[in-house]
Amino acid sequence: MPTLQVHRPPPAHDAPVAEPEASLQSATPQAAALQEQADQASAQLGPEVELNLKRDIYWLRFTPVLEALFERETGQSRARHLLVGSIIAIVIYNLFLITDLLMLPDIFGTAVMVRSGIVTPLALLLLIAMSRELRPLLRECLEAGIVLLSALSLYYLLALTDAPQSPFYHPGLVLVILFGNVVVRLRFWFAVATSLAIIVLYALIRPGPATLTGEAVIINVVMMSSCAVFTLFANYMLERDQRRGYLLNLRERVRRAELSASNAELTRLSYSDPLTGIANRRELNRYLNNLADNRGFERIAFILFDIDHFKRYNDRYGHPAGDRCLTQVAQLLQNSLYRKGDLVARIGGEEFIMVLPDAGRHTAMLVAERLRETVEAAAIPHEASPIAPVVTVSAGVSEGPMSADVLPVLSEADTALYRAKAAGRNCVSD
Repeated sequence: MPTLQVHRPPPAHDAPVAEPEASLQSATPQAAALQEQADQASAQLGPEVELNLKRDIYWLRFTPVLEALFERETGQSRARHLLVGSIIAIVIYNLFLITDLLMLPDIFGTAVMVRSGIVTPLALLLLIAMSRELRPLLRECLEAGIVLLSALSLYYLLALTDAPQSPFYHPGLVLVILFGNVVVRLRFWFAVATSLAIIVLYALIRPGPATLTGEAVIINVVMMSSCAVFTLFANYMLERDQRRGYLLNLRERVRRAELSASNAELTRLSYSDPLTGIANRRELNRYLNNLADNRGFERIAFILFDIDHFKRYNDRYGHPAGDRCLTQVAQLLQNSLYRKGDLVARIGGEEFIMVLPDAGRHTAMLVAERLRETVEAAAIPHEASPIAPVVTVSAGVSEGPMSADVLPVLSEADTALYRAKAAGRNCVSD
């Protein structure tokens, strides 16, 4: 594997670290922006999760941000559950025509029409609407509508019949409450509203023949209320456990995301120059090693850049200004990359290197000259320079075969850089 060894300053001997998935230069601005947005989202989500865990969820409601996320992530599975449960219930609802035949023989024809001709088609229409992507409130309202529609159909049949067996039909309303609260598990507050509506309507309407006594109505109301209390308790605990489980799972996801982001940031920092933000010597070594291992080309070109009379710049403007100058020049070089596989790195105080895989000497010379002109055109003041009143760079170019040891090719670029300096600086040599 090649090990980068160039002239001033001596190479840094860093401890090995985990290799990043890709070169720093391969990340696009769009990918970096998306990663930054993800990190910001995780940072905002963490406190939201902890807040909801601390305040508990007695009212079965998260803070707005988390509630929206919960519905977005669980909405599809919730809709599937409602769809399957409702289809099963519709089938059973129509099978109760057998009970109608035995207990309400005087209105059996009406029962067939109500169950199969009215309620079933309406319920199927509501299910079709629920199969679309709906807001949670509308989705739960539609499911509650199916439950209430079932209860109302039974009230209607009981109001029409005079069959002597009809008083034994009333406890069937318990099954409607059971269906809404436990089978499809309406959200708790919808389940409460639906159960109350069924019980209150029954007490007010008192459907059934005139022979139905007040005591029988009271007994039926007590049975329905007891069923509602038991099933609502189960409904509440199920939804509370679901929401708490979601919070715990989300907290774990957030922690993993934060850890991943921290590791990625540490990796980025270890492979980037802390001052200029471009690749450092370690990243350059890693990059060259990868090229040697996975080369799909035969040639490689190097361009070494050196800021002319940079010591005089520091003496004239001070080291903080010198740091800003280095950063500006580094960004000019970085922004000049037009191929994904190319790399710019800072390898010394004022020295930079550009690696151009699968590029010839002529191409490298053209790139180097263009960059020299770009730096000069940036017009960074350098009144202490004997060459020009602005910052300039010298460049040395080399090109050679790609192999496990590119040091000879790199040394040629180093020698070419010295020739450029000897020729008066602010020029390119090969």
